[in-house]
Amino acid sequence: LTQTGLDDEPEDVDALDADIQQLVEAIELEAVDGETWSEAFDQYVTGVGYTIVNRLAALRTMEVRGFIDEEVTVFKENGLTPAAETLVHEEFLLEDEAILEAYHNACDDLAEEIEILFDRSSAYSLIDPDDDTFEDLCGMLDDVPDEVWRADDVLGWVYEYYNVKLLDDLRRKGDREGLDPEDV
Repeated sequence: LTQTGLDDEPEDVDALDADIQQLVEAIELEAVDGETWSEAFDQYVTGVGYTIVNRLAALRTMEVRGFIDEEVTVFKENGLTPAAETLVHEEFLLEDEAILEAYHNACDDLAEEIEILFDRSSAYSLIDPDDDTFEDLCGMLDDVPDEVWRADDVLGWVYEYYNVKLLDDLRRKGDREGLDPEDV
């Protein structure tokens, strides 16, 4: 997002290209309660990150359980996932393109059944991780033993881990001054 120049609120949205305008609209949606651009920007970045982590964790869970034929989150020694390797050989995609395309294809396939998580038309899907970040995230997930991914509560633990700081901040606020309805 910072590469698009959106760390600061743009002065002339109409002068921006259509993709950047969509990002501006998505960030503005975060500011519905009067938040500043900076606060809305941070909330949007958090939402994008959360969406990506949730999707990858869900994909890894399904891969380990045998619900997905070709892995999208496990990189082989050749630097490709099995699903990306198929796209390179069958669709003649470049290796760099194939990795995220395999991820997109898996999301699109699963969106029919689990729309809220895998719908790539959502505002939080306007940005993909870069190739290195995607591989790093997948590597972290792959480091987790398969038996953990088979646990029924694994996605709940991912959610809990992702929100630890927020939960700690809310607990401290609750202890000091009590919680407001919007905190819950």
